[in-house]
Amino acid sequence: MPLFSVIIPLYNKAMYIQETIESVLQQHFSDYEIIVVNDASTDDSLQIVSTISDPRISIIDNPKNLGLSATRNVGISKAKGNIIALLDADDMWLPNFLDTIKNLHDSFPEAAIYGTDYSEIYTTHKAIESKKNIPISLKGTSFVVNDFFIANMFQPIFNPSCLAFKKIICEDSNVFDSAITFSEDIDFYIKYGSKHKVAYHYESLVKMHFDVPNQMTRSAISKKTLPDLDRYETLAKNNVSLKKFLDLYRYIYASLYHLENAKLQKKKMLQQIDYANLTLKQRLLLKSPRFISILLKKLKGILLKYNIKVTSF
Repeated sequence: MPLFSVIIPLYNKAMYIQETIESVLQQHFSDYEIIVVNDASTDDSLQIVSTISDPRISIIDNPKNLGLSATRNVGISKAKGNIIALLDADDMWLPNFLDTIKNLHDSFPEAAIYGTDYSEIYTTHKAIESKKNIPISLKGTSFVVNDFFIANMFQPIFNPSCLAFKKIICEDSNVFDSAITFSEDIDFYIKYGSKHKVAYHYESLVKMHFDVPNQMTRSAISKKTLPDLDRYETLAKNNVSLKKFLDLYRYIYASLYHLENAKLQKKKMLQQIDYANLTLKQRLLLKSPRFISILLKKLKGILLKYNIKVTSF
């Protein structure tokens, strides 16, 4: 059995999928299988994967489009490896990514979730590393994260393409909630990050493409199903860090609803928020007129063209 099962959900990523798979095949550590789950792509994605010859690659075809969460679950259910490593079809690993995850697994047996830092690629090919809520002095080192939710109070310390975890923690077939159609990774982090220790290597070993076709994060959220943050409030009563994390994402989702003028959804999202968990800047932005938010979003887009990223964290 391979140590790693690399799960790649695929939906209409013909421009990227070859480079993504090549980044796995170029890993220094080679004890893995690659499971590509084609979610009823309508472009040439499947044909491109079919031309890549390597016995470690298997392809699963969904009979219809099931969505990202369900597609990941299909791959996980077929995995033979002891460690699940996720990789989106438009992202790339540096050659030492799996080596690093294995080192985390071997060095920190108490941990069940592993991850690394990442860089973001927007309209140019130059990568941006965003600010994390981790001391910069730890850059380049590996450690067990002391408080997972506090560490994620700025930008996430990892994203799905940087994420690996022991298969034994998968309590059921619904590892990712298939009902969620936006920000499904946040629900995973709450569900599993509250139960298991996280080992982390603070170095960017993954390149993530943003603003690409068919990317969920570009879509409007008012017609999508978001994580039900309220259902974790009981758990948060005994976990102050989790409560702050929940309120951070209430702020993020409410801000997106504000941009789309989805007033009722914004109001509902903020019902259980504790505004003391937000910064002054965040509180002001929530109360600002919608045109201000629209202007700020446009400004952020312009700055990203020059590889300058600004946030409200």
